[in-house]
Amino acid sequence: MKNLLCLLLLLKFGGSYGQTKQILTDEAKLNSCIAQNTSYFNFNGEEGPIGKGWDLLTNLFKENQFVAWGEYHNSPLLAQLTSYALESASKSGYRSFCVETSPFVAAELMRISQSAAPADTLLKIFKNGYPDIGSFPFFKSKEDAKMLTTVKKFNYTIWGIDQEFQMNFSYGMNKVYHSQPSKIKQQFKKVYDSLQARWWYPDTKLLDSLKSRIRQKKLKAVLDDIKISKEIYRNNDNEARAVLMKKNFFNYYNHSKNNKVFFKLGSNHLAKGINLLTNVYDIGNAVYELSQRNQTKFANVYLMVRYTAEKGVLVDDLNTTANENPKVFSKLYDKEKWVLVDVRKMRNTLNYDESLTVDTYKLLEKYDYVLISPEIMN
Repeated sequence: MKNLLCLLLLLKFGGSYGQTKQILTDEAKLNSCIAQNTSYFNFNGEEGPIGKGWDLLTNLFKENQFVAWGEYHNSPLLAQLTSYALESASKSGYRSFCVETSPFVAAELMRISQSAAPADTLLKIFKNGYPDIGSFPFFKSKEDAKMLTTVKKFNYTIWGIDQEFQMNFSYGMNKVYHSQPSKIKQQFKKVYDSLQARWWYPDTKLLDSLKSRIRQKKLKAVLDDIKISKEIYRNNDNEARAVLMKKNFFNYYNHSKNNKVFFKLGSNHLAKGINLLTNVYDIGNAVYELSQRNQTKFANVYLMVRYTAEKGVLVDDLNTTANENPKVFSKLYDKEKWVLVDVRKMRNTLNYDESLTVDTYKLLEKYDYVLISPEIMN
């Protein structure tokens, strides 16, 4: 009887304690996570990156088979930082650099990397391409050229897994046509001129006609990629684009002797699960699942900027209604430092109690780290 009374008392007070114990909201958990898992590093492009945050980023190459930087595009400063990352990754055996270009453009970038003056070549291609856009996506500046010299120095191979971008259709068709013998060029001069006259959506029959007389397998592939890509553009077919990216990636991967890969693509492509913008299972998820199959690891980093200069006007993403990045991370901006937050633990602790915004939940579900840049993007 005495033992039963003690048990009842324990249950009573234990139950009361359980009812009064504070349950943390997702917002409180995230704030605690940020406070405990934020680090910094300095980098302004003039000297190498220094700080604990950089040490953590470079350590990812030691711990993972695949490291993915979900970038914001066309940043010279980020291109410079990537050169240092490529050097660090090489020390852990990385020799594959996967970027958001087509296989054809990747091959062109490899060729340019071996040249005496990669920056001059990139600038010339940019000037000869579509006004203010160029021909090659995300490779046009002297800082981008620095990545190519780093590729050469540390014996990387560039993997281009994306579609043929529309801005490159004209360049690609020009390369194919002028690589042919004089006889073929004479026979197909009118075909070529017609293709270039409607370079943004070249006729499929004309592409096939030119392809039928070409012997070079890689140049045939350029015309095939243009055919596929022009339909992706016409239909805004994100699913087809994701399928193409995975196909191209596995083509490289299955023929590579080195299987450690450093990715630098737009952030939405590198999410775990369904991506952030187009609601498809993109290349990031495929590589994440590949790492599970290989019993290795995959780490992805969401890179972001808070400030953008548009036509001389400074735009603060934190204060816009159509914000591109979760505001909770924009608030961490430091004009002097890069801010790195490790959010891996959050996925297993979320209550989904709506104390965070939808875009914050999505980011926490799909990325391991958030990196906030101090730069102002132009």
